[in-house]
Amino acid sequence: MSSARIYKKGQITIPKAVREASGFNIGDRVVVEARDNEIVLRHPIGVLEFSAPARAAVIEKPWPEVRRAARQEHADGRLER
Repeated sequence: MSSARIYKKGQITIPKAVREASGFNIGDRVVVEARDNEIVLRHPIGVLEFSAPARAAVIEKPWPEVRRAARQEHADGRLER
């Protein structure tokens, strides 16, 4: 088990051993979930858990429309996780 300190802006450093064991790398996106008395960090599953990409200007549709379409494809079974 490792521990970390919460800094002024709510930031923490994930200990190296934990990053290596979980496969997290610098620059990776993580999903943060609150469950009962714990906070869980995990890898995103599917496109719906990502926020708008930095290159959103390249996409011809607005980001909310892209997400809506992806949700619909997933609901229709055309998009797998």
